[in-house]
Order: sequence, then structure tokens, then C-alpha cells
Amino acid sequence: MDQQPHRNAFPEDAVTWLLGTSPRTVAVLGDAGVAEACAALGHDVTDVEGSTRGQALPFTDRSVDAVVAIRTVPRDLEDVARVLRPGGQLALVQNQRDRRIPWARKLDDVLRLAARGEESAERIISSPLFGFVSDAEFRHWQMVNNETLPLVLAHELTHLDESARRQRLDAALELYADYGRGADGMQLPWLSRCHRATVVESAWAPPHAYDERPTDGTAREGETDQTSPSGSSSDEPGSAPGSAPAAPQDGSDSDLLLIDFR
Repeated sequence: MDQQPHRNAFPEDAVTWLLGTSPRTVAVLGDAGVAEACAALGHDVTDVEGSTRGQALPFTDRSVDAVVAIRTVPRDLEDVARVLRPGGQLALVQNQRDRRIPWARKLDDVLRLAARGEESAERIISSPLFGFVSDAEFRHWQMVNNETLPLVLAHELTHLDESARRQRLDAALELYADYGRGADGMQLPWLSRCHRATVVESAWAPPHAYDERPTDGTAREGETDQTSPSGSSSDEPGSAPGSAPAAPQDGSDSDLLLIDFR
């Protein structure tokens, strides 16, 4: 994918935080800029339209490493969990201008977007389908000029009719002209808030990300179990490397003293 100059260049460190460094199979829900940034780092990316509106994801069961949703949490979290492989993750990305910078704050004001909020990750947090939700923030800059600024802003105003959209874009260009930068351009500051959570594989197993080994010592699909020469696991929780596995707690005389109270 070739990066378009008017698209928000999603930062590489945010992609790495969301997806790790190994190539993953990724579904990005309707944001070409984020999809391009993920593909640029070697991930196998499909940009999916319509999924946040309740349509089923066009993937087979357990076939995707990560689903990246933009701005809003997908409506059908069960469908997201269905397509994720064991250890796969759902990510939520929310991009907005960094209003600590005066010109970005003024731009939001003339666009009348200052009061617009972003959906929280509460639905993921409260869902039994996903484990702990971690979050991080990333700041980056995008160069714009009097030609590319309307292209950058147009997708934010699609909810308006043509007349209202043109009026607000003209106001944005007037604000830009006041700075006298013309074709030389200005930097537009962005703040990306990112959340991620690992799909729960079963009601009894704690979730683990695709770059972590399950705590129960079982090998994941495509992964060989590391065992000692005797065939016993060498990384049993709570035991020293190379030590014999703990005796099973099955209620037999070897591990439990039974007292007769008759």
C-alpha cells in the first residue's frame, strides 16, 4: 500500500505496541491510514469496511491474529472473538488532534468538533470474551498545506450536507491562511489513544497474547512443546528448570492424609 499524503500517518511505535514485531494477520476495520501503517511494517493486512455497523467479519473461525477497530468498539464482539486465533487480540485506536497545541485547538473550534468525544473501551473491559485491557498514547505530526488540509479534514465532516461541509472547510482554510504558511505547510499534531485485549480461549484458561507462552505449558498451534529428555516439561510453573514435575494432586494416599472422624 502507498501512503497517501493527505492521510494521517499512524506512527510506527503505535503499530509495534499493538501488533508486536513478528508478522501478523490483521483485520483493520475501515481506516486506510492505519491499514497502510500496519502493512508497511510487514503485517498481512485486510482493510474491512462495514464491520463496526454490525456486519459479520469476512474471515473463517480462528484465522486472524488481530482485529484493529478505529474510533468505536465493534458491535458484535462475539464475531470478533470467533475470528481471532488463540492468543489473538482486539485493538481499539482513537485518533484525534492534540488540543494542547493552539492551532489544533483553533482548527477544531472552526470545524465545530471541539466537543466531540470518543467512545471508551468499557464494552471491551466488561466483556467476558476478552481479558485485561491495556492502553497507551502516542503523539505524532502530519504535514499539511493549503491543498492537502481540506483532504485531511473531509472525512471528519461526512455527516454534514455539502453546503455545511463546504462552509466549515472554508473556515479551516481561512484559519490556515492567517498563519501565512501557504504551500510551505504546517505540522498538524495528533494524539492516538490505543487499547488492546487478548481473546479468552476458554472459561478456565487465563488469556495470553500471541507473543506469550500459555501459563499452563501447552504448546500453541505451530509451536513445539519444549520438554526435557525424559519427556517431562522443563518449564512447569513453580519448579526449577530440569526438575521433575510435581506429583499430581488427585486425592490419592501419596499426596493427601485422610482422617476418619467416625
